[in-house]
Amino acid sequence: MKVVFFSLIFFAISACISKQKVITVDAKGLNADKLYLCEVVNEYYGVHQVIDSAMMKNEKFVFNLQEGVIPGLYFIGDTPRHGGYFFLDGNDVRLTLRDVIEKQMIWEVKGSPLDQVYRKFKKDVYDKTFGQIKDSLNDLFYKAREVQDREEMMRIKNESIFYYDEGEKKERVLVDSYIQENKANPFGIYLYYSKVFLRKDFPTEKEITVEREYIQSFGEAAKKTSYVGKMEQQLSRYENCAIGHEAPEIVGKNTLGNDIKLSDFRGNYVLVDFWNSYCHWCREETPALKRALEHFAGKNFRILGVSSDRVKKLWIDAIHEDGSYWDHLILEKGDDVMERYCIKGIPHIILVGPDGKILAKELRGQDLIDIPDKFVK
Repeated sequence: MKVVFFSLIFFAISACISKQKVITVDAKGLNADKLYLCEVVNEYYGVHQVIDSAMMKNEKFVFNLQEGVIPGLYFIGDTPRHGGYFFLDGNDVRLTLRDVIEKQMIWEVKGSPLDQVYRKFKKDVYDKTFGQIKDSLNDLFYKAREVQDREEMMRIKNESIFYYDEGEKKERVLVDSYIQENKANPFGIYLYYSKVFLRKDFPTEKEITVEREYIQSFGEAAKKTSYVGKMEQQLSRYENCAIGHEAPEIVGKNTLGNDIKLSDFRGNYVLVDFWNSYCHWCREETPALKRALEHFAGKNFRILGVSSDRVKKLWIDAIHEDGSYWDHLILEKGDDVMERYCIKGIPHIILVGPDGKILAKELRGQDLIDIPDKFVK
């Protein structure tokens, strides 16, 4: 039965590669006279970008899209944050509002075979990764938190660890399976982009090349989606901060309020430590950074702390509290240096050589001595 189901889906998909033209929405019972069609920027964080809107007419909302919409995951709601997801694959579709659960609208979709695959995937993930158990444990945790029962909160948290850890492993197996089954169509590349690519790092040019080759292994219909462009844009950023590439410039103010930049340290080996005062794990690295500074004393070796703090006092207080007495700079508000260095989390520590090129990335603990030891003479 499963083989027949997917055969029918793939047959329908192969005949539906043109761009979306009309989206008809029946939202009876919804107290709204306008709906918004949004591109999904980040499904996990609920970030959506409005690309069109429609007013109610004859109890329906109709999106007539002159240029069409590239196949992919979209969101329709009465605001850009209150609505529901659905997957478009090139056909005209009709959406019917079936339910509103908290902040989510549940759409029934007719005319998009890939939406069926998307919903089956979501159901499989929920069912096979302990979704019901995790929901129950979360409810118990919130109830315990309401009455400040910390002992019960800790008990529930400890009990939950197994289900979340095992659930993550099971989800990855499901994701890999669905990607392989759908490599020829837009759903497969959407799934790869959202569930795999965004969680990966590419510290070397070789890894970037391998990634580009893998992306090219998807089918032509998949490669016509926006996900390919988004991945290429990100890979280009990784190229600019890959090991062996010149480190992008970093500019800020030191603790005295004077201008300071990474290129000021040319001629030295520099551990660049991206951190901030409210990052516990960042400050846990301070003892290892101190040992590195002592180990390389008298050599052309420096440390530059790069802080994303927004409150200068908190930043300076943390430096004094931790005794991290080396060069520091605080970034200006709105500085995109984290994006330019493709940093997904801090602490993020890299080694830059005397010529300004990146020698190593993601250093922690003893690596802060062992890796520079290979270069510093």
